[in-house]
Amino acid sequence: MFRRGLVAITGTTGVGKSQLAIELARKLNGEVINADALQVYRGYDIITNKVTDDEMLGVPHHLLGFVDPSKEYTVREFEQDALQKIDEIHQRNRIPILVGGTNYYIQSVMFQNSLGKDPGSPQSEPVTPNARKFEQERMKMSNMELWEELRQVDPVMAENWHPNNRRKVLRSLEVLHSTGKRHSEWIAQDEEARAKEETLRFPTLLLWLYADSPVLNQRLDDRVDKMIERGMFKELDQLARDIDSPGALSGSSTDFTAGLKQAIGFREFAAYLAAAKDPEFPAENNEKLRLKGIEDMKTSTRRYAKRQITWIRNKLLPECRSTATKTVKAHSYILDATDLKTWNAEVLRNGLDIAQKFIVDAELPAPETISNTASKLLAEVKGKPNSILAWKKHLCSVCSMSAEDARDGVAVEVWLNGDDEYKQHLRSKQHKNNTRYRKRLREDKER
Repeated sequence: MFRRGLVAITGTTGVGKSQLAIELARKLNGEVINADALQVYRGYDIITNKVTDDEMLGVPHHLLGFVDPSKEYTVREFEQDALQKIDEIHQRNRIPILVGGTNYYIQSVMFQNSLGKDPGSPQSEPVTPNARKFEQERMKMSNMELWEELRQVDPVMAENWHPNNRRKVLRSLEVLHSTGKRHSEWIAQDEEARAKEETLRFPTLLLWLYADSPVLNQRLDDRVDKMIERGMFKELDQLARDIDSPGALSGSSTDFTAGLKQAIGFREFAAYLAAAKDPEFPAENNEKLRLKGIEDMKTSTRRYAKRQITWIRNKLLPECRSTATKTVKAHSYILDATDLKTWNAEVLRNGLDIAQKFIVDAELPAPETISNTASKLLAEVKGKPNSILAWKKHLCSVCSMSAEDARDGVAVEVWLNGDDEYKQHLRSKQHKNNTRYRKRLREDKER
């Protein structure tokens, strides 16, 4: 019997999420719903890595390239649009397949009130006129002044946000001013209620496509090179023209934290694009900026992949596990996409077998038996998500660099959210490499 559930596919870029979604849709009578926060925007298909018409193989795709770049599309809007599409697909007796790497988009659809009931959910965007007015009234305040104000009125939330995370600091302040209740109190109340409620909207199958970091990092670097071959710099030239055209893109020309300009590549090539407009800027220096932009884009892509994995491990999978004692359940599986030579067997065949059983409500295999990788990763997943109120910001003194010490001459601060993320960072290759680099710096200075 057909089950009116949801299949969700997540993972980093470069693991074959879209390919799996399309293959499952073809074999299971499904339709694909995009869950990538940047692929919802029209245009810039290369830099946002949209699936092409040829790659879709005739499978219907929804919420892909439909928002004008001049608009700022929020997670709340996505939640409403995706739920409507799921209902329409169910009405056609077909399977909705939600796929993308924006995990809070996926989570907002799977779970009711997953981003909080209050008007200032940490992941939501300011969408009300009052929120916009509140933000405008504090436009002249510095990031540190805003954070100090939050620390005075809601120290628990201040502990969670970095002073430079202006949007989230503003949101926490706006919650108190608009509701009379601290943001931390709203969250504590919501988390207590969620522990008892049926929060999952549909019976859900979550497939996480995972690849080991060394292999994935090389794949991500190669992906950037292929984007360049496909014509990424033409899109960057278009970006430069759009930035100079009032109203073409949402936000200010230097704001890379909202709308389409969040896409990796825009910030990284900002200096190159600015220099390209200057006829007196030396060509050889412009080429150096272009090459630096490429390396920065690769670095940013690898860092983003790490953040995606952190969210899945610490938030999405524990949230799924928390449904084990409830009536409506989420079944989560890890598919090993490390070796592309075995992708058909490890990802497609396993994913199809599990999905076919799920949609007819047949007995499912134990998730840890799918592969050694699945067994290892699932053993580390907690039974419930960490409370945001238990977060503590950690500054890694090893990986944070002054401009003088940094390899590329650019100062950087590395902050981690919560003890779990900090512990994972301490075990990471990046931290170990920077530890060795710090040691060499000390030895050089002692000579």
